[in-house]
Amino acid sequence: MNLYVMAAALALLSVACMGPMSVWLDRAPWTVRAPRAAVLLWQSIGLAGALSAIGAGLAVAVERFGIGLLPGAVELIDKVFEGHPLTGLGVPDALGLTLAADVAIVLMAVVTMMAWRTVRSRARHRRVLDLVKLDADRADGAILLDHPRATAYCLPGLRPRIVVSRGAVDLLRSSELAAVVEHERGHAHEHHGLVMLSLTSCTEPIRCIPYARRAPRAVAVLLEMAADDFAARHHDPLVLAHALVQMGDPGLAPRFAFCASATAVPTRVARLLDEDRASKTTELFAGVCGVVLVALPLLALRF
Repeated sequence: MNLYVMAAALALLSVACMGPMSVWLDRAPWTVRAPRAAVLLWQSIGLAGALSAIGAGLAVAVERFGIGLLPGAVELIDKVFEGHPLTGLGVPDALGLTLAADVAIVLMAVVTMMAWRTVRSRARHRRVLDLVKLDADRADGAILLDHPRATAYCLPGLRPRIVVSRGAVDLLRSSELAAVVEHERGHAHEHHGLVMLSLTSCTEPIRCIPYARRAPRAVAVLLEMAADDFAARHHDPLVLAHALVQMGDPGLAPRFAFCASATAVPTRVARLLDEDRASKTTELFAGVCGVVLVALPLLALRF
């Protein structure tokens, strides 16, 4: 296959992932029935879009070798190590190489920088919590903060912290408090902090792209639903729903933490009240779509 044709196909796939496909998934009603699989599909769309953009540029850059995408990329790397990376490079080749290099380098640099800033902020907040925390006997094993506003949140990290305010302890019954704390444990147990860290790090600087605007908000809601499901496996969903309604304003939770009552509470409460809120068929559908999307740009290496 002509690599210019391959480049055009990969470019179209990248545009589709970053634009129409993101809008479709954001509006899809089925995602609430399979939140974990929907999060995986969001990640697959972003990865497929980035790989396709890099592959499109690389295909244009190595077309002059006439030996295919993967062998051409190897040849290009050899020329770089030989000290002659620009030998025989025409204008289209240079533009393709620039696109591939810019997407790869910018993504790596931005993700590293934003992730480092977020990790530092979490570490700083974790040190503050260790200084001001109270006896946790009444907080079901979580860190207890002496504050009248009712809130509970999970601070992600290698050593995650689950935080409950005194206001929440006083407001909620013991069963409700246990359900809320279990919800926050769900975030820690399923490593939701890593999901949001990678997502917000790579999308924050490119807010003009539909995927970058929609993915963080949509995934944040889906992760809260996934944590609701985690808590519902050990506690009555009705108890958790009642606790979420009572807590209301997230209050003290920092923006880089997961707060039980901070995101889409009415939608999540309605979902918790639905006995048929989960669908294995929907999960399978989303999982297959995610695998196919990531496989498409990788299959281009065979040509």
